[in-house]
Amino acid sequence: MDYNDYYAASIGGLAGSGQGPVPRPGQNREFDAYCDEMLAETVMTGDEPEDFVPELRRAAWATWRTAAPTSLGEPAAHRQEDEDEELARVLALSAQEHRDHQSRQGSPIPRDDGEDDEDEQFRRAIAASEEEARAPKRQKREETPEEERRQLEEAMAASLAAPGEPIAAHETTSDDEERINAANAEYQASREAFREEERRRRAERIKVPPVASATPETALPTPPPSTTAPTSVATSSDPSEQPLFNRPYVDSAKLSDRAQMEQERLARQAARNAQPSGSNPAVSSSTKGASTSQAIPLQASAGPSRATGSHSQSTAPRHPLQAPGPFPSDAAGEYYPDGELRNSTLTIGQETSERTFDARDVIGRTSQISLIIMCSFVIDNEWLDTILPPPDKVPTIVIRPHPRENHPAWNGKVQAQPTGDVYCYPRMVGDWGSAHMKFFWIFYKTGRLRVAIMSANMVKYDWEWIENTIFVQDFLPLPRPVPLREDHLPHDLPRQFTFLFIHLKVHKALKYLTDMHPAGKAIPFSAENGFQDMERYDWSKVKVGIVMSVPGTYDGPDEMDKFGLCRLGRLLSDQGWKPKVGEKVVAEYQGSSLGQYGLDWTDLFYQFCCGKTSRQLLGHAKPKTWPPVKVLYPSLATVDASHLGRDGGGTMFVGKGWNKVTQPLFHDANSKRGGVLMHAKVLVATFEPRERSLGFVPSPAKGGKRKAEDMSDEAEGVGGWVYTGSHNFSSAAWGTPNLKRGDGSMNIRNYELGIVFPLAREGARAIADRVAPYKRPARPYGPKDEPWDQKAHGVDANGGGD
Repeated sequence: MDYNDYYAASIGGLAGSGQGPVPRPGQNREFDAYCDEMLAETVMTGDEPEDFVPELRRAAWATWRTAAPTSLGEPAAHRQEDEDEELARVLALSAQEHRDHQSRQGSPIPRDDGEDDEDEQFRRAIAASEEEARAPKRQKREETPEEERRQLEEAMAASLAAPGEPIAAHETTSDDEERINAANAEYQASREAFREEERRRRAERIKVPPVASATPETALPTPPPSTTAPTSVATSSDPSEQPLFNRPYVDSAKLSDRAQMEQERLARQAARNAQPSGSNPAVSSSTKGASTSQAIPLQASAGPSRATGSHSQSTAPRHPLQAPGPFPSDAAGEYYPDGELRNSTLTIGQETSERTFDARDVIGRTSQISLIIMCSFVIDNEWLDTILPPPDKVPTIVIRPHPRENHPAWNGKVQAQPTGDVYCYPRMVGDWGSAHMKFFWIFYKTGRLRVAIMSANMVKYDWEWIENTIFVQDFLPLPRPVPLREDHLPHDLPRQFTFLFIHLKVHKALKYLTDMHPAGKAIPFSAENGFQDMERYDWSKVKVGIVMSVPGTYDGPDEMDKFGLCRLGRLLSDQGWKPKVGEKVVAEYQGSSLGQYGLDWTDLFYQFCCGKTSRQLLGHAKPKTWPPVKVLYPSLATVDASHLGRDGGGTMFVGKGWNKVTQPLFHDANSKRGGVLMHAKVLVATFEPRERSLGFVPSPAKGGKRKAEDMSDEAEGVGGWVYTGSHNFSSAAWGTPNLKRGDGSMNIRNYELGIVFPLAREGARAIADRVAPYKRPARPYGPKDEPWDQKAHGVDANGGGD
């Protein structure tokens, strides 16, 4: 048997083997309560292994409702306190054996940096790392790029300290005994109240007709994670800042993160369900065709800006990528067959009636995940470990930039990690550029696939303190595969990702995990035949187009139109998301980092936003005036007035975008949630009538009234479009087309990814107001305004470093 089996055997003496496998959390509520009580009473040393809590469950299962293990030499029936004391001793001995075993583990995976045969290198690395890949304890992953990491850490530390004095880790003393016992007793009472409430709700639940016939038969009614988020009585979601009466006392410096978070989640659920029923008014569903009223709780979650209530459809235009609900759910949680675009859940800022996503909403129930493919520019490893399941249990592929100090040796490589996951390092071209994409592909045991495309990095800061956008869509399996078609918008998403996965060598990572990971045989997705498994999912409800950037130089319209700015123009042209005759595009771009803007590049950017293609723009005349493009970026005054102040501007860069020539383009970026800075990247384009000075003169109908058919035409079609994703407003992200000679070419430096979707012609401006995370219309910069520049305005700008 392997070491994990040996470890479990040493804890339980194999006495529990007759009881079957250990129940997963949620399968046996009584056993879960038993484990929670045991965990709350366990004195932690701070040296516990990462998988201490799962192993504690194994030990508890081995002794739960059974005689003591005979190998321990105890009588068959003894008092409960003796059994608990013996279990504690065995846990301590086993944990020591576990640490001793880890200390004997080998060094990280050796690498062969020769360039003669990359596949042979990968096979040798796999063979050398087979033992380390099964190491039970997670080792620290490579650090993120130095500059980004330093900026994020400084801003996060300053932000945490801003509201008041830092909260020190509490050390348990004898004087605390009474308070601890009282707090834990109240927690247990709250937990029991929550269970009783759940049983009552289950008995009274009104059955709602199924949303889609394709819902898996095994689907269970579960509380939607985003529409029933727990309400916290504190103003911060930081567990350390919650009052003791709302959670059991736990030494946060010693208890493992996963166990602590689970206890606090249950405590918050108990507090939420203990609220008076009057605090959650039912909202009548206004969905077309609905025959019943669905109660949708109007609750705030862990932070003041989290709200999940339904909007009043009579007072606000419908969001093109937000459904009124209710949403279907299965064993993995709530899901979104039509696609859902929301902003990030924040713990600061004003309350919002908008539904939001936090990181756990996006991931779903980790116990139901069978495969993860994720990509992020910056990763907070310790925080990520609290969000995702352990990679030695769930096959995980991480696409992230390689450490700069290992360039070029690791550029474009695939590496198996001692922690069980596999890293794919995107290949960078030249010395400049960023692997800046953020996305998830999550495969659940229910058969469902989730795709998420975000502007948020996988760091706590991006999900709780600055505004980001997250698009999530779920796809159910088809009865039989359907071939993907070209020039068919619903199939654009899988076709684009097929290219991207092959380019990033995800197929190699999948092959390794299938062959080597303990759960590899259960992976539901194959890279065989060019990811032909894409044909197994129902993509028919996709309404967005995908725009990606991949570093390189591309020659000729056919190649240019696959990426970046040229891809945007091609997509708009193919879908007909273009202005009509007599209309012009008015564009505004809100981002967190700016590029360098010249008249030629900005004009080409605008031409592609108008739906023109690279072939149409070959030989394009040199522009003489600046196009109607607004640059939305926070002013210094806006940053100073924000909740986090200048410490919160550590991920925003003005670069060389601001000068006397470009000043008229600049507009202040202010979040709807007030006092919150934005890391989102949103491009809004609306179609407006041309001015009379350009020769366009509207033809009024007689009597000042317009013909009905004219009004009908205006009400139909597209009145604009929106992009959101990882692209900032820069040539590095979108590319630099050169269309002056021959067939043209384009150079791109960054990896980027985002979505584009149309706005209905009727009420396009109001819909854009609803979609944008910022206040519209944006305020133009005044004579005294200047953009936030962390080099000039940072806290330590005059003292060396920011």
